Amino acid sequence: MLKKFTLSLFLFSITAAFALAQTDSSYIKKGFTFGLLPAVSFDADLGFQYGGLTNLYWYGDGSAYPDYNHSLYLEFSKYTAGSTLARLYYDSPSLVRNIRTTADVTWFRDLAMDFYGFNGREAVYNNSWEDDNSIDYKSRVFYRHHRGMFRIMTNFKGSIQADKPSWSWMAGLVFFDFTIGSVDIDRLNKNKDDDELLPPIDGLYDKYVDWGIINTEEAEGGRHAYLKAGLAYDTRDIIANPTKGTWTELFIAHMPAFLSNHSGSYTRINLFHRQYFNLTPKRNLIAAYRIGIQHKLNGTIPFYLLPHMASSVLTSATSQGLGGAKTLRGINRNRLVGNGSLLTNIELRWKMWRTKLFRQDFYLGTNYFVDMGLITQAYKFDKSMVPQNEYDFYFNDEQDRPHFSYGLGLKAALNENFVLSADYGIATNKQDGTSGLYITLNYLF
Repeated sequence: MLKKFTLSLFLFSITAAFALAQTDSSYIKKGFTFGLLPAVSFDADLGFQYGGLTNLYWYGDGSAYPDYNHSLYLEFSKYTAGSTLARLYYDSPSLVRNIRTTADVTWFRDLAMDFYGFNGREAVYNNSWEDDNSIDYKSRVFYRHHRGMFRIMTNFKGSIQADKPSWSWMAGLVFFDFTIGSVDIDRLNKNKDDDELLPPIDGLYDKYVDWGIINTEEAEGGRHAYLKAGLAYDTRDIIANPTKGTWTELFIAHMPAFLSNHSGSYTRINLFHRQYFNLTPKRNLIAAYRIGIQHKLNGTIPFYLLPHMASSVLTSATSQGLGGAKTLRGINRNRLVGNGSLLTNIELRWKMWRTKLFRQDFYLGTNYFVDMGLITQAYKFDKSMVPQNEYDFYFNDEQDRPHFSYGLGLKAALNENFVLSADYGIATNKQDGTSGLYITLNYLF
């Protein structure tokens, strides 16, 4: 079973010690600053994780603080069994005049990517099959497959009218190169004791390929690029952690056949609406919510692109769900996968302490949340080759209903923008998992 030990909690303790002084509301940050964080953890199957991440900021003369002129995020980490993450993410409202420029280059080799099937409750999840202490145990990686992902993302955003800066146009291009396959059991079993070895059995992904649910054209991945264009309405007062305002984005993403090495194409529409409410005069208690809707307009989406969400920003290495750190906290990663979906997050955010120390601005906060997800447009697939005596173990033909989770988190922020986040979420239904602890950067939205 999964075990994680991390140095990040130690940084929370340091920040809490810093945060015992009084607030300095007149503080303005100028010039260059950065935050540095180690990436250290342990997974029973993936091994020891080692690496680090940093976010570099340039504030110029400080006139836009707490917003920045340029941000460069760098991350690199490896697991001893072979999983690798390397990422460069750049964001700037100043590189091109009157246009916000965002660029991302990511390589992510995941030796055990979560895969639970399609359409939420239609796919049965049996947690005892991956519990090595259960008599029904199959494999700790039964609901996993291998996924290598190389991504290049660009996004440009500019005001439609100079006298109405809250309204913007958006456009961009996203390129993916996916390598998909079965979990490499031999690789994960290297240097393991006999009682820790993973059994050489087929996982859910292998069964779906054998049954023809995942077709041969998609089974090993592919290269795809899609174009996106849309509109945004943004009245946030602070980009990293707004205390008031609205942020809404409407995207249409289209992947033409000539930008894919597969035969198909697709068009998808994506709407995300976020709103923030200041509840106190000192702006230290904020209510926030996010609603996200995705819907396929036409075509066929490769199964490994179904979880992907088009976005103008990326607060983590992947933009996908529903389930996991960036969508439904406490629910298994990618538990809800379909052609269309609905996502809702509600949060109460409290900045408990703030101080200026060593010419840096610090605060410590907490957040309380409820998350909900629902498949609104099912992914159509053929189940005729599923053996009848196995059917009920994998499918229940039930229409999806809302999936809920709830929890709380801690936030430690440096100069408003470098936000170390720890969220603990609990799923309300065992079909969705049990709970999850997520230590990442930034607020969820």
